[in-house]
Amino acid sequence: MTAQALLSVRDLTMNYKTRRGMVSAIDAVSFDLRQGESLGLVGESGCGKTSLAMALLRLLPENAVVERGQILIEGADLLTMTDQQVRDTRWSRVSMVFQAAMNALDPVFTVSDQILEAIYRHQPGIEPSVARARVTQLFQMVGIDPKMADRYPHEFSGGMRQRAVIAMALDCSPALIIADEPTTALDVIVQDQVLRELRRVQSLLNMSMIYISHDIAVIAEVAERIGVMYAGRLVELAPSAAIFHTPAHPYTLALMSAFPSIHGPRTRLTALGGEPPDLLFPPTGCRFHPRCPRVLDQCRQFTPPMQSVGERHQVACWNPVEVRQ
Repeated sequence: MTAQALLSVRDLTMNYKTRRGMVSAIDAVSFDLRQGESLGLVGESGCGKTSLAMALLRLLPENAVVERGQILIEGADLLTMTDQQVRDTRWSRVSMVFQAAMNALDPVFTVSDQILEAIYRHQPGIEPSVARARVTQLFQMVGIDPKMADRYPHEFSGGMRQRAVIAMALDCSPALIIADEPTTALDVIVQDQVLRELRRVQSLLNMSMIYISHDIAVIAEVAERIGVMYAGRLVELAPSAAIFHTPAHPYTLALMSAFPSIHGPRTRLTALGGEPPDLLFPPTGCRFHPRCPRVLDQCRQFTPPMQSVGERHQVACWNPVEVRQ
């Protein structure tokens, strides 16, 4: 862990126990996140993005088995904390914007009651008037009229619900917010508004953010660095500009080839052939090798380690695309 790291994930490996066997959901994932930095995680559905997010808050289901690794939050390992210590850490140091705001909000409680719950939990003894003032401040911060605070979730539009969930994540001024598909099911205009709000709040409070999405265009709007995941593994980690202009992993290159540009020349998009592997029986070696156009014999036998190919640019590949410096 570097001295500046707020969060350090080290060799995190987690499986799901099912009737058919163990599903390899996260395999040897490692990365650092500094204070005030934003990191995007992208990849196809089922690649382990949400499982990783849930692991970072220790909200995994009962059938999840963490085989090894560390999740260090300001030097303290979340995986070795007691349940009470984890509850104290959630929302005070790390919080989350969940997928599908309507499902994240309880329909039988007002939005203000749900925000106040976390405030009272982490600030026992706080005066109710002070707590209510905090709710008003949070609503103003995310661009919602505070008069809406005592309404129920179904009385909010989709964009307002998403903003309310962001306000809830800001409850206790955490150092890190994990935003898991924060713009799912929103139209493009509301998506842009929500993303602008997240960026503004992050800059205002100097928080760290982890954005998770399958949409690389969304990630490009908000993240300084991007991590590309495939079949439970982190295969490339680099500044956003490097991911877009000089991708080193064949899978990242394939993602970029399937992504249209509104600025560059018109080109035919290229679809990636094949299907993601069955994680009950993942392939040996590099998990991308059955679909990779640059596959070598060693790709089928040995797992490639992360190696540096540029400034803060790492890739896990035996035959990476040449990066122009």
